[in-house]
Amino acid sequence: MNEDFSGYHIPNVTSNYTSLLDVFETSTMGNYVATVEEISGLRQFEEWYKPIHGYSAAIVCVFGVIANILNIVVLTRKNMQTSTNVILTGLAISDGATMAAYFPWALWMYIIYGTGVSAKRDTLECAHFQMWYAIFSVIVHSISIWLTVTLAVFRFIFIRFPRRGTRYCNIQRAKLAVVIVVVVVIIVCIPNSVNYEIYNGIERVVVEGPHVGNDSVYWVGQKKNTDFQIFVNKFNFFVQALLVKLLPCVLLTVFSFLLVKTMRDAEKRRKKLLNKTPVSDGESGATSSGGGNHKKNRKSNRSNRTTTMLLVVVLLFILTETPQGVLYVLSGLINGFFMNVYTPLGDLLDIVALINNGINFVLYCTMSKQFRDTFFNIFIRNSSGDRRKTTTTYITTQQTHATKDSDV
Repeated sequence: MNEDFSGYHIPNVTSNYTSLLDVFETSTMGNYVATVEEISGLRQFEEWYKPIHGYSAAIVCVFGVIANILNIVVLTRKNMQTSTNVILTGLAISDGATMAAYFPWALWMYIIYGTGVSAKRDTLECAHFQMWYAIFSVIVHSISIWLTVTLAVFRFIFIRFPRRGTRYCNIQRAKLAVVIVVVVVIIVCIPNSVNYEIYNGIERVVVEGPHVGNDSVYWVGQKKNTDFQIFVNKFNFFVQALLVKLLPCVLLTVFSFLLVKTMRDAEKRRKKLLNKTPVSDGESGATSSGGGNHKKNRKSNRSNRTTTMLLVVVLLFILTETPQGVLYVLSGLINGFFMNVYTPLGDLLDIVALINNGINFVLYCTMSKQFRDTFFNIFIRNSSGDRRKTTTTYITTQQTHATKDSDV
């Protein structure tokens, strides 16, 4: 049976063992009656995709780790210091850490020893890594989710209340917000961190060529030996379901709607003001307020591009996390749903989440001229020597100096 760790599921390492999800079985509110066609269809998909998943996940992880390192390098440059970029830097660190942890897991559990249970694969060392991964992945993935919520809140305040946003959502408070998110997430994840232990001693027939024998394997399961441990299991489920899954998705959806609405209202006000502004005469092509309007238009357009880019980041999180959150909650509320629906889709949910963790670099490069220019200045122009150093410094300063607001 597969085990979910709030964002990344553990592969099918316990199909021959006692259920590790007694918390689900003892807290369900109904029964999911699946047809043979539904089960067989999902199982066929699982069997088809599982051999592919390890290789695709490893490739995505390598790209994602490199991409997030590049994000960190660019976003931490002196000319890129903004409150938004502070939060994006924290997001890049948590996303990169998530993918760095998943990479050895994909190699060991999918590629090197295959996807089937075996004494070679399911060793005590592997179980120790599995326990560490179960704890670490939940923490860093939850940090990514809540940093995305923080990003949406900061951006909404900036465009809805520009003066207050400049005052209250500055770089120092952005750093404080990142620290608060990290500390609170670690505290919230304590029930999950103390919820697992290593099981062993289960004998299983192992076939290796002509040899047939019994060997012990090791796996990670939930603690369920006492009433208190069962309570911790249930408490952890509801904490993960509400605080890590549903609430962030709801907040991201609400703030996405508010961001879009605020952008439209701001654009309407801008056009209304432009219509009231005196037009320059045809000969000189200038008025006393023309230059100021041009600068305001450029700043407004830059701000809108930044907001649009951040909206895409937020929406991708919503599309990635919402289906997983819904399936996770249903797995805890409906008996049989986890085995019949969630488990066969586990690898697919993993790869979608991994892609989302590594795609931000592409979004920044394609949608932010400031990020793109800074990246080229660091990795391309500097590699050609110092012959254009003066020009490059001037261009960089002119293109990326406006960092008092939250533009990327």
